[in-house]
Amino acid sequence: MKSYFCTNRVLAWTFSGLAVAALFFACKKDAGTKNPDEASNQNDNKIMLAATHQGQVDVYYADVFSEVNEAAKQQGIQTVARQSNGDGALQATNSCPSWGIDNVGPGWPKTVTINFGTSCANPLTGRVRSGVITAVYSGLLFVAGSTVTVTFDNYKVNGLPVTGKIIYTVNSYSTDAKGGISFTQRIIDGGIKLNDSVNIVYNHTKTVTQTAGGATPFNPGDDEFDTNGAGNMDYKDAAGKTTATVALSTPIPLHTAWSCQYITKGQLKAVLNNLSAVIDYGNGTCDNIATITVGDKSKQITL
Repeated sequence: MKSYFCTNRVLAWTFSGLAVAALFFACKKDAGTKNPDEASNQNDNKIMLAATHQGQVDVYYADVFSEVNEAAKQQGIQTVARQSNGDGALQATNSCPSWGIDNVGPGWPKTVTINFGTSCANPLTGRVRSGVITAVYSGLLFVAGSTVTVTFDNYKVNGLPVTGKIIYTVNSYSTDAKGGISFTQRIIDGGIKLNDSVNIVYNHTKTVTQTAGGATPFNPGDDEFDTNGAGNMDYKDAAGKTTATVALSTPIPLHTAWSCQYITKGQLKAVLNNLSAVIDYGNGTCDNIATITVGDKSKQITL
């Protein structure tokens, strides 16, 4: 059964909304012949574009923990499986990915390979992946203190290479109604080439804490999560030199629920050259509305 652990799936909606907001600020720039502060508008556009890129980059790493969880379940090295009991659209395809384990006996660590072959489409997200994810488990997945170290071998998402290392650390797991799992994800030198001119190195740490649904581990429909994180996104030129650095943070935790396809509340902040962009997702209502503020300009957008 396909795992339901995909707390970042809503980010795919976010960066498309950011692109719309970038057009708004671009219109401000187009009026530059009448605006004495055109340079300010140009800087606004740069930080908005950076926020767009952050959304794109995060999407490409978003479903790795889902695959790590599914691989652990397939190989019998987790304690509780959070899974669907019927939605066929969420099930793994017959042919991909495939899993392999180096040690079926007692003892740790255990190394699991997740092989997507040359083309493996995810029926839930629509993303097409290829290559291999290697995950080294220090212990049973849903045990506090367990870690999973993930590396990539020719791994691509929608044809774009994804590199670097991810370390997942399980902070806690409980079956309390307001509990569940808490884990920390640390991305180390994550590399994404978005196009011929945009090369990004991503170093980011976030903690995902389940806030509802812990008492029903086999019913993910009532699961809710808070996400806190911070890190940097470095732009690199062809020679590998850093040309700009964007600092990322969540002033207010991002709240997601399995029953809603959008981030329902919280704030994401991006800072470039002392200029900040803040995306505010609202007060908890399940809707596709967010507000973006850059400097003294604000815009409500539809995600």
